[in-house]
Amino acid sequence: MKNQLLCDIGNTTFSFNDGRKAFVDDFDISSIKEDVYYISVNQYWEKRLSMQENWINLRSFVNCKKYYKSMGIDRIMACEAVDSAIVIDAGSAITVDLVKDSVHEGGYIYPGLVALAKCYKEISPALEVSFNFDIDLAKMPKNTEDALTYGAIAPLLSNIREISTELPVYLTGGDAERLLSFLPTATISHDLVFKGMKKLLEEH
Repeated sequence: MKNQLLCDIGNTTFSFNDGRKAFVDDFDISSIKEDVYYISVNQYWEKRLSMQENWINLRSFVNCKKYYKSMGIDRIMACEAVDSAIVIDAGSAITVDLVKDSVHEGGYIYPGLVALAKCYKEISPALEVSFNFDIDLAKMPKNTEDALTYGAIAPLLSNIREISTELPVYLTGGDAERLLSFLPTATISHDLVFKGMKKLLEEH
């Protein structure tokens, strides 16, 4: 299959599989003449692009029976990329999904690291500290920084381990590297969404 131009449209940016990025407020859709296969969490742009013949929405390619109705399309594509794995997208929210034999078995949404830090700060100004990503979670914390980090990270890791200790773990999203220090056997794949989009295209 020849290389296809893929685009992942978020709330703030257009991200293309050839490395190009553009802010949604500045993007000129007429600058793209070739066919583009895209996904979008941005309802304004999804509606606007539906009127463009060369922009093809991959949402219609998805087998809806495999996922629940309100599941985000970017999350669906990350799951489409794997056959059997735990998929963790560590962005503004942290999503954790279980896929077995190409079937989505379910998943959950956890606050992102930035959101958790903001939550602590809103409880008390004394809790406005940075997380310590070098913390040893095998030891109980003895300072505020470690106590906050433990409270944010330990429950997430415990839930991940309860899902499966045998399946491979894939990390994507802006905070993937930070979580890797706690999941050393995981694989970082920042193009996981594009891999899922490409795989879906190849199957149609």
